[in-house]
Amino acid sequence: MKITLQKKTLTSLMATSRQRLGWGVSCAILLGGCGGGGGGEALVPEAVVTSVDAAQVLEGSTGTTTQLNFSITLDKPVVRALEVNFHTESTAKSGLASTGSATGGAACGTSGTDYKTVSNAKITLPAGATTGTLTVTVCGDTVFEPDESLKVVWSSTGAAGGGVTGTILNDDAGGVGGTGATELLGGLAPFGRDTQSLTNSNDDGPLGFSFTNRQHNVSCTLDRVSGLTWQSPVPTAPVNYAALAASMDQANKQAACGYSDWRMPTANELLSLMNAASTSGNAPNADRTGSADAMTGRYWTGESGATATADAWYLDASNGGAISVAAKTDSNAIRLVRGTPTSELCDNSDGRFINFADGTVEDKNKGLMWKQCPEGSSGNACSAGSASAFSSAAQLVAQLNAANVAGSASGLGYADWRIPTRNEMASLLARNCTGRLAAPASIMPLNGTLNFATATLDADAPTTRLWSVNFLDGSIGQTLMSTPMHLRLVRAGQ
Repeated sequence: MKITLQKKTLTSLMATSRQRLGWGVSCAILLGGCGGGGGGEALVPEAVVTSVDAAQVLEGSTGTTTQLNFSITLDKPVVRALEVNFHTESTAKSGLASTGSATGGAACGTSGTDYKTVSNAKITLPAGATTGTLTVTVCGDTVFEPDESLKVVWSSTGAAGGGVTGTILNDDAGGVGGTGATELLGGLAPFGRDTQSLTNSNDDGPLGFSFTNRQHNVSCTLDRVSGLTWQSPVPTAPVNYAALAASMDQANKQAACGYSDWRMPTANELLSLMNAASTSGNAPNADRTGSADAMTGRYWTGESGATATADAWYLDASNGGAISVAAKTDSNAIRLVRGTPTSELCDNSDGRFINFADGTVEDKNKGLMWKQCPEGSSGNACSAGSASAFSSAAQLVAQLNAANVAGSASGLGYADWRIPTRNEMASLLARNCTGRLAAPASIMPLNGTLNFATATLDADAPTTRLWSVNFLDGSIGQTLMSTPMHLRLVRAGQ
């Protein structure tokens, strides 16, 4: 059979074919080749997305927006044009506003909206492009929140596609800061402020800390993590507890640093100054720069002991920040602070703790989610099983890993549990409450009589000792890893 095509018809078919398949393919199909004598031009394969990187950004202040930029990696430069489709998804557990999960919304300015939701978006990478970026707009505010995550799901021709995490880093005062330690129990990966370059610099203190006015002989230092202002640790003669009131009164009458609301710190507030990476002989307090500003010896807190008239709590800076109780007739140093103290209402009347009734509890003040029960026990009253005792770093890490196995019942729907740092575990201590736990037994059963391990190592003996928090007596100190200890896991935070 002989087929005859008119020139006009052939031209039209070729044009259509070029649009659909590319010039080289249209020539090959219709003419068996183009140019003088044939030999068609092969279609050059288009570039392919090989990966999209995770991203993080500081949240920013109210009325401002920042961008989470997810970098696209290609296997080669784009030949013609390449489309990448993407949308955002929540990282929250289904049906629950999970701690540490960012909330999307249609627009910034709406209360509770952390980022602008992206639905069915598409970007086109032009010919010659070697990189690309997927962008999500973050809504700033001045309210403390934990670091929060969201998920970007992407797809592109020729690529498998996938999901990647974006993290909005908290930049407002509050929560629990770092400890300065980047080596953790059992070789666990460091996390939070102790690793985030965006929330740390060499100018404002060690990793995990952020201070202004750290210079020697400056009278006061602002902690930008906690929002507290501290008087400089000028060496003064130790005094007994009865003399504390006169010292505060004098500082307030003199309006030290321009303020007249100086007070004694809590034990946890003093602990927030301690650099857990500091070894013996080095300044333990992260807020100053020189040996002349180093905190040495024992410092009084404003917290009385079990016998209020006879003893009180102190922090031993010479022992890395260990916290214990001493007779009020003893003589210890003083360092005053100003700022709003953390609420420690034993009945939770301030709504600090939220029981999600799924085995997890949120501490709104600190931006942390805790497992309601110590490891080994479960149930609403933690009455199923019993709190396990772990007597080695390997046992503690193995228990953590088991909780984070995908689909593990003990993970309670999460796979990012951590062994808490010294400061995080200490944030649950309220020495005036029953069981010395800030959350009442209706929210966190099995409050007392337990000594809990932390992921923070003793810098002077990192292979044999770690820091533990004792809810039997309220103390914080170094403990041999071979000593049986209990474990309560945590997630989120900063």
